[in-house]
Amino acid sequence: MYKKIHIPKRTFTVIEELAERRLDYVLSFFTDLSRKEAKKIVENGLVLVNNKLITFPSKKIKKGDKIIILEAEEESTPEPKIIYEDEYVIVVNKPSGLLTEKIGSEKGTALSEILKNKGRIAYPVHRLDCETSGIIIFAKTNSAKQFLIDEFKNRRVNKTYISVVEGIIHPQKGILKGELRKSKEYAETHYEVMQILKSATLLKLMPRTGRTHQLRLQLAQIGHPIIGDKRYYNIKRTKIFFKRQALHSHRINFIHPETKRWVAFSAPIPDDLKRLIEDLRP
Repeated sequence: MYKKIHIPKRTFTVIEELAERRLDYVLSFFTDLSRKEAKKIVENGLVLVNNKLITFPSKKIKKGDKIIILEAEEESTPEPKIIYEDEYVIVVNKPSGLLTEKIGSEKGTALSEILKNKGRIAYPVHRLDCETSGIIIFAKTNSAKQFLIDEFKNRRVNKTYISVVEGIIHPQKGILKGELRKSKEYAETHYEVMQILKSATLLKLMPRTGRTHQLRLQLAQIGHPIIGDKRYYNIKRTKIFFKRQALHSHRINFIHPETKRWVAFSAPIPDDLKRLIEDLRP
């Protein structure tokens, strides 16, 4: 279930003592929000500075700036849903807002920890970004873990994602392939246009390689970043707001580590992404 927190609309004018401070600091000064809570509402698009939407908590504020916190019902992250489980694998529908697992100093709640706290053995064999929702697999034995890692490495796992991207993509079907700019690694993704929306495109994406942030990078490189992507998407171009990256892991096919038979699982498009698609339909 979702836990709803009501955030009332508030308006402030920045005083001289707060000039050149970060936006999240200023919000925590004027309200009873913690810095962490202030950062979250900024990133979720609930704050205007001088009537402009700002999504960067580190923005420096000037004396006289007018800050508006928009009224909203802020929803906490829902519980993940186990779609399938046996002695060897767990298939989960991951909600947006959960890490797959914590690596290094990453902050946030990890799906692997939630599963372990419920008494389950859960070895991650691939990852989804924190903001990406949908299907993800965990292994329950060391042998299943190694088998599935090898399957991913050898490109024998078929994945399908649903995404809303900026702009209109042509042609209707195609292949994105070539080096990623930063890593110089080869990446390949097949795509199909599902629907042309207002200033956006609903896409089906089938990655053939598994590079880090592959879909986000490839789409940004061709000038069609994923709506809501905080690194690559610029809301000023389209005025389309979405509080997370509009990317959902919809379907996965893989060989079961024990039976050696192909299995397939899917996760329905979540409500927030459905609402975005409906809002953008011509």
